[in-house]
Amino acid sequence: MRGWGWWLGLLGLSACGVPADEWAEEACTGVLPGDLVITEYLNDPEGSDTGQEYVELHNPHAKPVALESLTLYAARSDGSQEKGFAFTEPRSVLAGDYLVVGDVRDGLLPAHVDLSYGDALGSLGNASGKLGLRCGSRVIDEVPLSAPARSGLARALDGRLWPDSAGNDDLSRWCDVSGASGGSGTFQGSPGAANAPCAAGDGGVVGEGIATCVPLGAVSPRGVKGPRAGELVITEVMVNPLGDDTLGEWVEVMATVPVDLNGLSIGSDTTVAKLQAPQCLSLPAGGYAVLARRTEAVLNGGLPTPVASFGVDLRNSGGVVQVRAGEVLVDAMAYGASEEGVAAQVSPREASASGNDSPAAWCRAWEPYGPRGNRGTPGRVNRACEEGVDSWDGGSPGGGRDAGALEGGSRDGGADAGVPDGGARDGGGPDAGSVGASCIDRMTGRPRALRTPGVGSLVLTEFMADPAAVADGLGEWVEVLALRDVDLNGVSLMNESGASTMLDASLCLSMRAGSRGVLARNADTSLNGGLPSVLATFDFNLANAAGPRSLRLGVAGQVLDTVTWTHAATPGVSWQVAPASSDPWRNDMPGSFCLSPASARYGLGDRGTPGLENRACAP
Repeated sequence: MRGWGWWLGLLGLSACGVPADEWAEEACTGVLPGDLVITEYLNDPEGSDTGQEYVELHNPHAKPVALESLTLYAARSDGSQEKGFAFTEPRSVLAGDYLVVGDVRDGLLPAHVDLSYGDALGSLGNASGKLGLRCGSRVIDEVPLSAPARSGLARALDGRLWPDSAGNDDLSRWCDVSGASGGSGTFQGSPGAANAPCAAGDGGVVGEGIATCVPLGAVSPRGVKGPRAGELVITEVMVNPLGDDTLGEWVEVMATVPVDLNGLSIGSDTTVAKLQAPQCLSLPAGGYAVLARRTEAVLNGGLPTPVASFGVDLRNSGGVVQVRAGEVLVDAMAYGASEEGVAAQVSPREASASGNDSPAAWCRAWEPYGPRGNRGTPGRVNRACEEGVDSWDGGSPGGGRDAGALEGGSRDGGADAGVPDGGARDGGGPDAGSVGASCIDRMTGRPRALRTPGVGSLVLTEFMADPAAVADGLGEWVEVLALRDVDLNGVSLMNESGASTMLDASLCLSMRAGSRGVLARNADTSLNGGLPSVLATFDFNLANAAGPRSLRLGVAGQVLDTVTWTHAATPGVSWQVAPASSDPWRNDMPGSFCLSPASARYGLGDRGTPGLENRACAP
């Protein structure tokens, strides 16, 4: 009877002029994003989906979370055909506990299900879609669905990481549950219990289904270990070889972990080709592979044996080379006009998916290969680039960057002496961008105008100066809030000593209005303490000791935002701006910053909300 009364009351409020979603949001206003996290689901049971699917909710914090007035929902990836289940009864998820809600339509609940949502969600997407939890219109958590390797395997968030509502958006942090039998014995999962760590290479790709290959010397196939974003790096490209381009073009990639290349797509900004072979195209950590237009040495200019061939033309006048695993961009690089017979190579110290984004990381190859006199080091470690000697200039040695490379902006000098950031608030909407400046859009792979931020566009909202889970040089980070659609290319981050990093990349460092970007010392999740996706990196230290400290954002000599403080850093705890002070003027005021609350955790357990809305400061 209570459930009917809740719905009748809700209808009554709507009839009196109070929108239902606003009433619901007011009823659960104390539940914040990340208070409950989706950590496991079974979306493809063996046999019929009806009556067997489940979703696991976890409370990673130190206080109970009330479910009443929250809605669990499922939809297609584009948000269409959404269905929802409203929690109408008083019920809480205790601190550190789990709640498993399942598609149970008849009879008693099985041992692994705490609560039934009946047919309210319909059937979850087996290969794609999304699951979420919201309070009214405010999202508490949402995750994309992906396909397990076979029916009957649950998908689970990596048990090594602190469950947070930003980190679980990354499909590479999910894997199939194996070795843990469900209560009924018909599925493998760990509903209601902590997840096991994911093994390397378990991530998989949305919509790719079951991909297998046969290892060298073996008879039986195994699952393909596809790379996640950043685990395969483009280190050298030959777009204009001596002779016929359709025979001699090639791309060199390096693996940062053991991976298979089977099923990857390699291409330009207009066309792509898939690497296909029955045998495993495997690379060890640190291994190089040459991908070429032709595999025969007599035709391709004397290359070492390519791992695979591709049929995409790479333009001589400039373009982009990208590697994708399904819809995931593994790595990309942009180049300007080419020099005939000379490969462009990345300096070994910049051989990472973020390091090779900078035009300054690339230079002309010097060593000859093959009988035609082409220059490059296909399949071998590159020679270190020497500044000002052999930099890649798009056609003539030693001439600086090419015309198509992103210059981004200049480093801003000086300090603003504690003066609140000036400038009038503008009327909103995307920033117009600098005339002639461009970047490569990460989604389309095509160049577009750069959206340079102006005063009032960016806000410094949180920073971690002294992480406890990892070393400072790996785990320090700064959070930036965008108030308009902008790109961070050319923006400088500076500390009180004048140390500065300009965020310089050929790919667009895009932020949408209302989004939060994480700038970090290291972009590798396995090294930086489990941060969510890192937008860009900086290379200076954040001081731990007390003293006059500051962080500043600027572009082309213009100050965008500054924050100052004098206190010493607290190990393992970030400093955050109060939600009500999240603009470039109010975050200058005394008392606008506070320590992140104990309930806010990320990654390996440090306190903070990188990439998420900040929690309220304690009174």
